[in-house]
Amino acid sequence: MAILLLVCASLSAQNGRLAEAGGSSSDEKVKIEVFPNPTSDLINIDLTDAELSKPKIEIRSIIGTKMNIYLEKNGTDKYKVDVSSFPRGYYLVLVREDRTKFQQTIRFSKK
Repeated sequence: MAILLLVCASLSAQNGRLAEAGGSSSDEKVKIEVFPNPTSDLINIDLTDAELSKPKIEIRSIIGTKMNIYLEKNGTDKYKVDVSSFPRGYYLVLVREDRTKFQQTIRFSKK
């Protein structure tokens, strides 16, 4: 019984260190919006709440293939991407900025 408690306490401590190493808590999570989801032709990517000066945006298939995209600016910190030529399936929008080390991934479904 004492060994089980020790293992649980050790795992909890490790998880706490991992959360701290990530650099953000759930309260600090920046909201990147990708909509509509699911979609058949266009997705909108809203970075308004992220406050990123030079974001890098890419889309990958669920198995990791980088998709060729054209990002169309759709207002301040808002982008539009035509995904009508993508095969049906799940895709990941990766948003990152090297300067701030920001990185977030959002999944969407293409019908």
